[in-house]
Amino acid sequence: MRRIALRQATEEDWPEIVRLHSAHQAAQGTNYELPYLFSPQIAIALVGVDEQGAIHNCVYVERIAEMRFVGCDAKATAFSRREVAGLAYVLKLQGYRWLECFVPRQLKKAIQKPLRRAGFECVDRELAHFAKDLRGTE
Repeated sequence: MRRIALRQATEEDWPEIVRLHSAHQAAQGTNYELPYLFSPQIAIALVGVDEQGAIHNCVYVERIAEMRFVGCDAKATAFSRREVAGLAYVLKLQGYRWLECFVPRQLKKAIQKPLRRAGFECVDRELAHFAKDLRGTE
């Protein structure tokens, strides 16, 4: 088996990354968007290369905005919800592609209607959520 090493992706790698992405989507039967990996909204983009320098894959980390609420004042929360369109506009201007809001399962029923009115869609049937807590030490 050939050894694969990760290195930082460069703009010269972009055509090969696009080709790999297209092949991956065809193999999976999916049609996921590939963001431009050399923008400020991409924290890091790495390519897996073999000893000859051939690119075999790409791994990237996208910066995604997450909306959170602090406080239990229902009126203030409702007012904040009305401001989501403006908030989303500013985030989009900054290059963000997603605004996420994670809700504890026990609050989902109570909060889903106001979030839908603010333009959020529940995607827990479409996507599984995995997280790695980076706050601790390993």
